Amino acid sequence: MKKITIISTILFLSVVGFSQDVMPDTYDGVAQSNKQKIFIDNFDDNRYYWIKESSPNTHRIADGYLFFANDFGFPFIDGKPINFDANKNFEFEAKIKFVSGDVEDFNGLFIGQLIFGDKYFYGFSSMGKYKIEKETGLQTETIVPETALSSINKTAENTLTIRKYGDKYYFFLNKTLIHEMPYETLPGNYIGFNVSKKTLIRVNYIRLHYIKD
Repeated sequence: MKKITIISTILFLSVVGFSQDVMPDTYDGVAQSNKQKIFIDNFDDNRYYWIKESSPNTHRIADGYLFFANDFGFPFIDGKPINFDANKNFEFEAKIKFVSGDVEDFNGLFIGQLIFGDKYFYGFSSMGKYKIEKETGLQTETIVPETALSSINKTAENTLTIRKYGDKYYFFLNKTLIHEMPYETLPGNYIGFNVSKKTLIRVNYIRLHYIKD
């Protein structure tokens, strides 16, 4: 009887130990075991065809990074269409470093339509600020205005995360929750980068996962 009780206790503790409760408003509240890969690019090669060699908008891959240069006099976006169900729970993340340009301008992520379409834009500046916007047609809605955040790395990489779980979006910057808002259906299935005028950024990785319950 004692041996059975001990075995039962061990089995119970094992189950509890491997159970991962999801806490979407905490960065580490979603365990890696709860994530299912949809799209990951660590820029070890050009398998997803990022490289562009013609100015004024050029991309190159070197040493495991994507270098995205925008020589236009206005912001430019580029991304990839990903076949995923945005009604499911998901997490979109990239690690980005500002290399050169105007330190007051914002660079970061977009998700939605590529060009002439609706999208969300989430970016940071090397002045230590972030902002979140939604573009609808020719109109831009400010969701979060320019806001200072001491944890923004002005000369190093910053990790930007957009998490959708249940009926909310959660935005993290360097693992700090900076905004949450009600879920709205995404206007498109492109993910990628928004780079300001006359700017060079360096991207360490871009990732998209489903979050399993």
